[in-house]
This record gives sequence, structure tokens and C-alpha cells, in this order.
Amino acid sequence: MRKIITFLSIVAVLLFSTFCKANVLPLSTNEIPTNSIGLYQIDKRITIYNKPNGNSSLIIDKEINYSDFLNSKTDNLFAIILPKKEIAYLYVTDISDDENWLEVIIDKTSLKKGWVYKNDEFQFMPWISFINLYGKKYGLIELKNSSHNDNIYSQPDENSQILGKLNRPQYIRLTSVEGIWALSSVLDLSRETTTGYIQWRNEKGLIYLFPNIK
Repeated sequence: MRKIITFLSIVAVLLFSTFCKANVLPLSTNEIPTNSIGLYQIDKRITIYNKPNGNSSLIIDKEINYSDFLNSKTDNLFAIILPKKEIAYLYVTDISDDENWLEVIIDKTSLKKGWVYKNDEFQFMPWISFINLYGKKYGLIELKNSSHNDNIYSQPDENSQILGKLNRPQYIRLTSVEGIWALSSVLDLSRETTTGYIQWRNEKGLIYLFPNIK
């Protein structure tokens, strides 16, 4: 009986740990809208308007309880949720002329949109800034359904020397981002490391590589 109780306790701890570490992140290329230009980090309260005007009708206005997302890996509103860190992002598709308002996707299925007011400059992160920041911190992973140019080049140019390929990489350590290119060190299945330039997205906005946020 004691062994059974001990076993159940271990299982419970593992499950609790898994739930606490659960993050909502895109897992495949088709989950990220190609017309998105970056991400908007929400405040504790999320307020979304119908138009880029504080006098327009409200679509969403509520407090965010991050504990509600501890055991969830999907959500139809947020692009990213890191519940333990109490951080969440929405996909941004446009910026108002005065740059104070951001058009965001509020339903990832229907692609319905709304507008949020940017309280400070750091709430909006263009994709290149997001990939650069979090990619350096956590490394990069290939998204599922990612049919792309998997060559590793000596320069950020498809006409440069091919040094290797992304062959089920075990780890991708990001050094810097230059446009659609990421200077990275790639550890492959053979445990060999190749350093060079890989495409993290294409010219049409399709994203192949994403920070392995934990």
C-alpha cells in the first residue's frame, strides 16, 4: 500500500509540474497568420475596441487570470500565453497612422480583428525583434508543417555556399537575426554542429522557426 501511495504521489507531482509549465504557443506554421507583423503584449487587463478610437464600442474588456491557463495548451484569442510568467501576446496585423493603436486578431479561427491602445513602446514587438530576443534566450525549433528551404548557408544569401541542412535538428542556438535570416549554430542528429545562416521565415510572411520558450 505504501508503495502505491508513493507511486501515486510521484505521478501527481509530475502532472502538477506539467500543468504548471504548460504554455500556449504556435506549434505549426499554419497557426501563425502570414499577414501578422508582430505581437502585442497585453496588460493585466485586456481592452479591445471595434475601431482605433477610445470612444468606439468595446469588443473585449476583462481582467486576465493566468491561473486559468495552467493546464491548457490552446486558446483561440491569445497567440502566446506563458501563465507562470504572467505574459500573453496577441497577433498584430496593422498599426494606426499615429502609431498609438494596433490592430490585433481576437479570434484565430475566424481571424476577427479589433484594436488595442499601446500604452508604451515595448508592448509591440515586430517579429524580427521577438525572434531575436526569445530565440537568443531559448534557442529555436522548427514548427510543424514547415516545408521550407532547409539549407544552412555561409552568408544570408541563397547563392552563397551551402554548409549543411536542417536535418531534424536537436538544438538551434541563435546568434543574430538579419531580415529573414538567422545566424545560428545547429546541432543535428549526428551530434555535429554547423554554424551558418538559415531562413526563419519567407518573404511572404510564413514563419518556419520559433523560439523554444519554456
